[in-house]
Amino acid sequence: MIYYLLMPIFSLLLIMFQTTVLDLLFLGKIRLEISLILVVYAGLHMDIVKGGTLSFVMGFLLDCMTSLIPGLFTFIYMVIFLVSKSVSFRFYLEEITFIIIFTFICAFLEGIIIFFVYQFMFGVNILNNILNTYLLQSLAVAVLGPLCFALFYHLEALLNEGKE
Repeated sequence: MIYYLLMPIFSLLLIMFQTTVLDLLFLGKIRLEISLILVVYAGLHMDIVKGGTLSFVMGFLLDCMTSLIPGLFTFIYMVIFLVSKSVSFRFYLEEITFIIIFTFICAFLEGIIIFFVYQFMFGVNILNNILNTYLLQSLAVAVLGPLCFALFYHLEALLNEGKE
């Protein structure tokens, strides 16, 4: 129960940290999406209700703060959660190389979805941005993935109150 009370607060704090401090740190060149890593973690390690709720809340809050298209990040985060959930049944999840490769694929998938949405809705060709920005962003997210997974594992153990 405490999970559902604290999740929106921690999600809002994470989104605010991600959109302000991390953007200032990297001068707006790339966005380190810790929230995306959390959604991938939720898909791989949490049950469908807790992880799905977390993914929806993270996407909704990111939409409220940064998105030009309502529902874009909610849709992307739910797709990434469902892909991660389906992958979680087939692979050994604790291997660092798997975490790096899978978070890279998910981050790059987000960039591809954004490219197609912008191309379809606005007629804007941002293919150059995918190769320059989203590739670097995906690499940075992939490198931070294992560290964030360890942090999220410890936070989840704290919030679960000792329950399996």
